[in-house]
Amino acid sequence: MHKLDDPVLLEKCVRIKDMIEKVAADPKRQQDYYARYHHWQLSPPLELSEIERFEEYSGVELPVEYVYYLTNVGRGGASPGTGLNNFESKWGLDEDINRESRQLFYPMSNEEWEQMFDDDELDDYYYGTVELCGMDLTYNAYLVVTGPMSGKIVYLDYGSSLPPMWPKGFPDFLTWYESFFSELISGYDISPTWKFMWQEPGDADALISAFQNTMDNEYRKDVLCSFCKFPTLSAKACEFIKGISAPEFQDTIKKVLAHFNSNTDKPKKRKYPKKRNGLFI
Repeated sequence: MHKLDDPVLLEKCVRIKDMIEKVAADPKRQQDYYARYHHWQLSPPLELSEIERFEEYSGVELPVEYVYYLTNVGRGGASPGTGLNNFESKWGLDEDINRESRQLFYPMSNEEWEQMFDDDELDDYYYGTVELCGMDLTYNAYLVVTGPMSGKIVYLDYGSSLPPMWPKGFPDFLTWYESFFSELISGYDISPTWKFMWQEPGDADALISAFQNTMDNEYRKDVLCSFCKFPTLSAKACEFIKGISAPEFQDTIKKVLAHFNSNTDKPKKRKYPKKRNGLFI
């Protein structure tokens, strides 16, 4: 049985509702990419008893952060992408919801994926997940509800042919959800949704910290490209980027600096790195 008395999670829910109201009241957001899907509206929250009946019937205990959302914010609506699907008790009728997916035991590199699953039939790709919303042209967002990654958000390909894509930091539901509205309110460029999918969340200090705290060079390149979400490049961020001397990052650095140089005189179409696996990275 869930006890919804965690002050940190309750405060986060209040903060999220306030942010949604702020975004919904912003005239600039009434006709944007996201508004066309959900118009910044939420469905009414659920009673905890309805969730507990679902859990008893399905044999799945929903991640606590998602339960806080359902009972304190809404059962669906305003969100990244096409808007959160309304929670439905019929999900418990899916016999695969309480099974574990081999592909979702841990975040895999493309190389690992190709070695382990390239020639396999991926019938269990969606096991143990709840579908949340559409994201990119080929990806939907899911909440993992079984196995070692239970509680995490993951992006899964429609055709089960591409590796699962995990948001930066592999966040829980409320962290992922709050981050979306925080990025919007901060004026960062996260539209359309593929930008929100791969970009590092947070301000310039957060991006600098993320770059410094990983040894994964592909991740670091994503972090560098994430600076392009800012309207302008701060002096501190510029100094940091120009101070990176490793040769493997120079092409990416040139693209980031060129993006801001191209916007100095007049607005132009943003430039981003090429696609990989159907997503811009």
